[in-house]
Amino acid sequence: MRNYFRMLIAVFLIPLSWGIRGVRAQEDAPNVLFFLVDDMGWTDSSVYGSTFYPTPAMERLAESSVRFVNAYSASPLCSPSRASIMSGQYPARHGMTTAWGHTPQREDDPDYQREHVPVGSEYLLPYSRRVLELDQYTLAEAFRDAGYRTGFVGKWHMGLAPEYWPEEQGFESTFHGAPDPGPPSYFSPYRFRAGNVTDGPEGEYLTDRATDEALGFLRSRDDRPFFLCLWHWGVHGPFQAKEDLIEYYRNHPDPRGVQKSPTYAAMIHSVDESLGDILDYLEEAGLDENTIIVFTSDNGGVEWKGVKADGGVPATSNAPLKKGKGTIFEGGSRVPAMIRWPGVADRERVSEAVITGVDYYPTLLEMCGIAKHPDQTIDGVSLVPTLKAGTPPDREAIYCFFPHNFGERSPAGCWVRMGDWKLIENFYVSDLHPDRYQLYNLEADLGETENLAEQYPERTRQMARMLKDHYRTLCDRPPIPNPDYDPSLLPVAGWNGADRHSGWPETDAGTLIVTGRGISTRGLPRETGSLALRWTARSSREGQGRFFWSDRSDWQFRRERSTEFRLQGDGRRHDYIMDFEVGDELIGVRIDVPRGEDPVVMEEIELLDGKGRVLRRWDFE
Repeated sequence: MRNYFRMLIAVFLIPLSWGIRGVRAQEDAPNVLFFLVDDMGWTDSSVYGSTFYPTPAMERLAESSVRFVNAYSASPLCSPSRASIMSGQYPARHGMTTAWGHTPQREDDPDYQREHVPVGSEYLLPYSRRVLELDQYTLAEAFRDAGYRTGFVGKWHMGLAPEYWPEEQGFESTFHGAPDPGPPSYFSPYRFRAGNVTDGPEGEYLTDRATDEALGFLRSRDDRPFFLCLWHWGVHGPFQAKEDLIEYYRNHPDPRGVQKSPTYAAMIHSVDESLGDILDYLEEAGLDENTIIVFTSDNGGVEWKGVKADGGVPATSNAPLKKGKGTIFEGGSRVPAMIRWPGVADRERVSEAVITGVDYYPTLLEMCGIAKHPDQTIDGVSLVPTLKAGTPPDREAIYCFFPHNFGERSPAGCWVRMGDWKLIENFYVSDLHPDRYQLYNLEADLGETENLAEQYPERTRQMARMLKDHYRTLCDRPPIPNPDYDPSLLPVAGWNGADRHSGWPETDAGTLIVTGRGISTRGLPRETGSLALRWTARSSREGQGRFFWSDRSDWQFRRERSTEFRLQGDGRRHDYIMDFEVGDELIGVRIDVPRGEDPVVMEEIELLDGKGRVLRRWDFE
């Protein structure tokens, strides 16, 4: 019904100049391959400087492409970035601002994050949408309506229910699993909850299978041009790879010692082989001279999560960039990007142009001679002048809106980049992130080490106004003042009161003094499996306490994820340890203590893994 309604619009309501071009592709219309890697960091290939990940297929593509060194995903997380590619809109406009594309759509979702917003936060921040809304006229629909054969292979992550799957967003041929952040397994049987991924022979590797499905789509071509999205699950966790490749990289470590996980290197290897197989087929079939290729990633690399099979070393390193996926720093959203356009941009060239994920939509439409739909708002700009003549994109700045705290690694915030200058606005100032504004000159300070906001107050004010104009104009629910805001109630050593009505902790002589209901924190390593929280405390309060934890599936502290303990009230030091199981990445913990007037004095708190190794320690010195 939805497609029928759109057909009526195309025939009767849309101006003829759009309708003619929007219905039938020209005879010589180019094909399009959009090759997206999940969680691939800026330096996760030899093309971009890695000495641990040899990527010959990516190098081969670079030899006939424009390679962008100032390319960004629209968000530091996957769902928002993907929605921006499909819509041409910034996350502030389309409303998917975090990676919730695998969670059920709920009628009772609030407009604003209220339950877990700290009272030290000056703003209430908008709740993220969980789907790419069906009223978006997607990039795939634009190509389909222009007479293209459209195919999607890989990770979607923009809606759990079937009505939001790629089949309903413009793709005629699909191969995808239920949109989990990562696959249940990279080896068959894959155990997807839904979708149309079928198991292959036992032990088949998912990256290889996705490649075969993409090749199957290409081989079954008809007389129409194609638009194919090969959006790999790799190199997202779970970190699993072929054993022979893992062994190879274990025996060939990074000579610089920067990137250390042989498992992750093996995953990159398989993705590179996939690209090589696709390039080989395009050449063999005589399609390479009429196929545009876009290669990029949906966000920065995961430098904060350990690979257990490799002894817990980080999956990758984004050095020289600061931090990685899920943060508002350069490592979160600066990504590799290459575009090959036969006959126009098909020789190796490096571009300093600043581009972002919202640009692919208008760029591909112009490259293929397809008019924009009059009802689709597009925030991106076409890169055609950049690809043809190296002309910088026609705009003043690019933006990123990410109103979600990412533990201790990154506060909720947003940023604007104008030329070499980048301004970050923190929505939540804390002892870990004390500056409301951070100004960096990326040409001189790529690692974002020196905040220049105080040295350049006028530039800071100008760019701050630009940021506010961006999210106040684009958001249907922009940040609003937090009615419970109390600037005196900032986190203490990373810990808050148990809720906004609790007494606030204080530190004294290497201890944390708890006077209210309890304490909580969300500044934690994103771990799964068997964990434990251990602490030492003394108090004259006596009675039952309760320990809570939350994970990525539900950030709230709920009774079903809690366990009781008894607080000893003899005034002496006692050790407490709470064992718990986390299924989907730890987000936060909370310790509720019995009611009483006397304080509870915490001397040390530790988060442990299942083998008793310390993952995080708070000693309050």
